[in-house]
Amino acid sequence: LSKSRLTTLVVLTALAGFAFNPVSGSWAALAGVSTGTFLCSGAANACNQVMEAPFDAQMDRCKQRVMVRHLITPLHGITFSAVAGSLGTLVLYHMCNPLTAALGAANILLYAGVYTTMKRYTIANTWLGSIVGAIPPAMGWAAASGT
Repeated sequence: LSKSRLTTLVVLTALAGFAFNPVSGSWAALAGVSTGTFLCSGAANACNQVMEAPFDAQMDRCKQRVMVRHLITPLHGITFSAVAGSLGTLVLYHMCNPLTAALGAANILLYAGVYTTMKRYTIANTWLGSIVGAIPPAMGWAAASGT
């Protein structure tokens, strides 16, 4: 439900932002940005799968997803997304800083709320997708520096 391979790549980009910051962040901030980003990304991807299930059912590469196969109800998918997103944002807030938490929450809203909806109507979603992809390294940078 959380697209584990994609979520792993998102976490790696956040860790790259953390590593490239000349300010050496704490181990707690490193653990926090890793865990919080993982949860936020999983939340956004779960919400995306709930919203995209009818379309995913038409694509061979997506037909085996749990929402398409009705192994999880939309209510359970949204509940998972809400819990993971809330926990991810809280982890980022308490283990990193408010800016990193705000970036994590904003990325959930941009990806699940705007990008997923927008891609059915305009190719401009690609521009928004580039912003969504750029936020995790910024989260890592903010977590390392505290700002």
